[in-house]
Amino acid sequence: MKRWYFILAGIFFLLALLVPLVVQSDYTLQVLFRVFLFAALGLAWNLVGGYTGQLSLGHAAYFGVGAYSLALFSEAGVSPWLSVLLGMVLAVISAAVIGSVSFRLRGPYFALSTIAFAEVLRLTAKNLPNLTGGDVGAQVPLLFPQSTTKAFYISGVLLTMIAIAITAWIERSRFGYYLLAIREDQDAALAVGVNAARYKLWILLISAALTAIGGALYASLFLFIVPDQVLAMEISTEIAIVAMLGGAGTLIGPLVGSITLETAAELFKNLFKEAHLLIYGVLIVVVVLFLPEGIVGTIANRLRVFKAAPSAPFATPEPPDSREEARRAVISE
Repeated sequence: MKRWYFILAGIFFLLALLVPLVVQSDYTLQVLFRVFLFAALGLAWNLVGGYTGQLSLGHAAYFGVGAYSLALFSEAGVSPWLSVLLGMVLAVISAAVIGSVSFRLRGPYFALSTIAFAEVLRLTAKNLPNLTGGDVGAQVPLLFPQSTTKAFYISGVLLTMIAIAITAWIERSRFGYYLLAIREDQDAALAVGVNAARYKLWILLISAALTAIGGALYASLFLFIVPDQVLAMEISTEIAIVAMLGGAGTLIGPLVGSITLETAAELFKNLFKEAHLLIYGVLIVVVVLFLPEGIVGTIANRLRVFKAAPSAPFATPEPPDSREEARRAVISE
């Protein structure tokens, strides 16, 4: 069955790459770029928040580092793509610093600490006008020779493909089982020898690198950035909501969540004008109340119930015990 999933994913992304041959509208391609961009960002967040169970609400920090690195290094004479690479390095360094402090905390205290670090970076960028331009902002160079929305759209699709490939590899690896063990019961994982601090930090570094690339692509598309745009709390919450809406801890959940959320937001904006934010908020509340495990998670559970019903009509089907799988993988080491 897993093989069919990969075949379907390959067909989906192949069709996605062919979209610019059919769609010529820059507006439509820009909307689709945002869909795939936030799908990639949601997948990056999902590694930390979904598979490891660490509710990070400060991913705007890495997004902003990627955006500002492209702007500032390019202004200093560095080539744009090398600037993106340097932005990834800086995001990883930032994640190492933030993670080494934040991962000492748990639960809401961890979430609040990630928000605090992102806010510190935003306020620092606002108050360093000689370096970042402050509230006036900074110009960002083009990453592609021609400023075509098609090129950015394709880059968004490719980034999503990379993020899904990394997630699939981690999900099937021993590393992934360690993350599941930490998510299910960190104390139990520590008791059987899992170095929780190390693995949480490693997954945060991977997540930060992917998020920084997304920040650079976003900044290059709009050619101009300000701190309240790329380091805002709204960026962090949107990234997290995309993953939770689709299904945190699932492979394609963030992609489904991004398609749903970004498409709905654009439709509501066009149809309801000023009232779109209210309707957008109501949609999120309804989904959270009736689909607490996300769209993909809820559908997967319903399918498991449906498959189990004929063989055991009077038994209550139980979902796969990811804690048991993680425990077996850790003990077998």
